[in-house]
Amino acid sequence: MQRLICIFLVIFIGLAMVSYAEPIPEDVLKCIAYLTTPIIDNTNGIKVFNKPIGTGFIIGYSYPWDNNYKYMFLVTAKHVLFHDNGARIDKILLRMNDKITNKIEDYEIISNNMWFFHPDKAVDLAIQPLIPIRANFLVFPSNEFVTENMIGKHKIGLGDDVFYAGMLPYYSGIDRIIPIARFGRIALVTEEKTADGNYYYFIDAGNMPGHSGAPVFLWATPSRSSSQLVAGGRIFGLYGIVSGLIEWGKPLKFILPKSTAVPPVPIDYRPSGVTAIVPVRYLNELLNDQNVISNIKKMNINGFKLSGT
Repeated sequence: MQRLICIFLVIFIGLAMVSYAEPIPEDVLKCIAYLTTPIIDNTNGIKVFNKPIGTGFIIGYSYPWDNNYKYMFLVTAKHVLFHDNGARIDKILLRMNDKITNKIEDYEIISNNMWFFHPDKAVDLAIQPLIPIRANFLVFPSNEFVTENMIGKHKIGLGDDVFYAGMLPYYSGIDRIIPIARFGRIALVTEEKTADGNYYYFIDAGNMPGHSGAPVFLWATPSRSSSQLVAGGRIFGLYGIVSGLIEWGKPLKFILPKSTAVPPVPIDYRPSGVTAIVPVRYLNELLNDQNVISNIKKMNINGFKLSGT
């Protein structure tokens, strides 16, 4: 009997590990790009370096008039395009890994007059149509967006797992861009504007400058009941876009580890806060805004065919 109990426990623990520690599909990291801006030496007017300012990602969107093609867009948070004083950043580059060398390259393919914003200013989103470039990247397809139908069918809600991938300012990559993956859970869903006047959902996940504009993916377990344990594929899709972090501004505490002459060590006891995200439905609304559609048709931007379509 004890042997049977032990075997059952081993199986139970094994299934739990499969269900709750399933690796993410790392190919989604290839749709990530960094937005950078040149830093100029004011004494001589020479560029010193390109500074990363935020995260973006590449999507392929299907329109009803041309279902055989995906139209490529860069997506980010609108506030990434502005200085802290509210002025637009003059020049933005797109940092990706080059297709031939697989090394970092800052592509000058972003035009400041080609950004489109959601008609509701309370939505922190920006998109720009892109022409295919010689970079090592993948496109996240619009048929993998989380829909209201999916949310209702699977009863997606508070406590479901999510993850997002973006730029880590401390280490964004030297030879190649290397996004970091952050993990959390859906913490608050509301259709109301928040205190700062924006439309957000909130996830229980850490955040820091540089993550803004990162894609947030649903990564829910197939079990839809707390009493179930199911090993299998996750419920996956684009759930939203990182906008910012909500936290209390408390100072660091300095702790002396021992009674020695060692200098105090800064320990971060501040609340990690929650991450505010823009729900994916607002991205769908922006992509189908008449201003976006009419400009795409005027520019005669040809969609590019994804492999397998």
